[in-house]
Amino acid sequence: MIRIGLAATLALSVTGFVTAAPASAGCETNALGAQYCDSPARPDGTWDRCVNVAPTPYFGQYGQIAGVTPAYGKCWPVNPAEPWPVTPIGQPQYHIYP
Repeated sequence: MIRIGLAATLALSVTGFVTAAPASAGCETNALGAQYCDSPARPDGTWDRCVNVAPTPYFGQYGQIAGVTPAYGKCWPVNPAEPWPVTPIGQPQYHIYP
């Protein structure tokens, strides 16, 4: 009886892991390494978008690390009825949220 209970518990927990949305659901990373995440759309069609950029080292003339650019994060409202902004460069021109 205990084996059946353990098997059922294990099956349910594995199913939960398989069907759960990935941690990056609603997010997308561009070629420059910036991660964009969108909130669910509001009834009026707008949503919030956030960008996160990890700290990145930059290198000097002879390959040594010359410094590190700081981490960056920012959120703003998006209205698809308005023209897409030029910056930040590489941001998706569509709603990411699944």
